[in-house]
Amino acid sequence: MDNVHKMMIQDTAKAAQFFENELNFKTNPHGVKAVLDGKIKNVTIVDLRTAKDFSEGHIPGAVNIPFDEHKGFDGNETSFEKLRKDGYNYVYCYQLLCNLGQKAAKKFASLGYPVKEIVGGYQSWKEANLPIEQ
Repeated sequence: MDNVHKMMIQDTAKAAQFFENELNFKTNPHGVKAVLDGKIKNVTIVDLRTAKDFSEGHIPGAVNIPFDEHKGFDGNETSFEKLRKDGYNYVYCYQLLCNLGQKAAKKFASLGYPVKEIVGGYQSWKEANLPIEQ
């Protein structure tokens, strides 16, 4: 057998851990809809967009923690009063390739707040034709 055939295609144990992490740390619009429908409890939905964008439309029940008022979550805050530690904080930004959700999730988790990123952000919520609050 040559070296090509000896090469492992994938470390499936690492793949299983990776996808478990994806499920533990990310959600999508349908996961958020389950929160709004009362199927998932103890979740705060957190909009990271500017206050102006938030006022123009957001996921129903979301609280606004604007990135531009928190140095893009690179500041030295040690607490965020709108977040919860007794359940998840589902964070979202503008769209799929926006990394504000990841930055905020990293910051919040480092401070002890359980967090999940809503993949696709506000744009994916709108594209799924889900309710919008103003």
